[in-house]
Amino acid sequence: MKSEIEADIKFLKQMAEQGQKSPLQGGEHGVLWGGMFTLSALFAYAVVAGVISLPPWTIALAFIGPAPIGVLGARYLSKKYGGSSGGFSFGNKTSAAAWGAVGITIGALYIPVLVGQALGFLELNGVYIFGSLQVTVFALYAVAYSTTAQVSGDPRQYVFSGTAIAASVASIFTMGTYEMFLVMAAGLFCSVVIPGYLTRSKQSVAA
Repeated sequence: MKSEIEADIKFLKQMAEQGQKSPLQGGEHGVLWGGMFTLSALFAYAVVAGVISLPPWTIALAFIGPAPIGVLGARYLSKKYGGSSGGFSFGNKTSAAAWGAVGITIGALYIPVLVGQALGFLELNGVYIFGSLQVTVFALYAVAYSTTAQVSGDPRQYVFSGTAIAASVASIFTMGTYEMFLVMAAGLFCSVVIPGYLTRSKQSVAA
């Protein structure tokens, strides 16, 4: 029994070392999703601030429209880089699991809210509902980055976690204002696009 426990500990140690030695990959997904929604947030600010004259419903379209594009783009990127060397390391698998959980949680929060608002089931001001979700999303980003940092040993992930926390706090103070969308754009760019670019996969899978 003792030998089995020692073997398990040795295996976990080897897996952890492997995760630290293999560089993080898959950041191209962050560039894709973060880039699209950064533009959506800037568009939303331009509409509500009167910079461009378009009806408010175009804001919803700006946030819903990127979803199918992102799904198709993510599939393409997964086929191109999904099996690259190092992608199956402990660090990368943990990072993928953490961000997968974040994505599912965001969907589970936003979809019911969007449906509820469309059907008139929500009595609260939509601005504060989505503002609260914005705070939550950036907080989830911070947790994902912190988890990835501990497993991968990449100290940059703590910096990204810090930018996500800063965006979450800033979202609280700007909730209900036009500037909320600027905070969203800045937060996405600093917490998703830049980290994604720095951890993008360097080699595609050989055909």
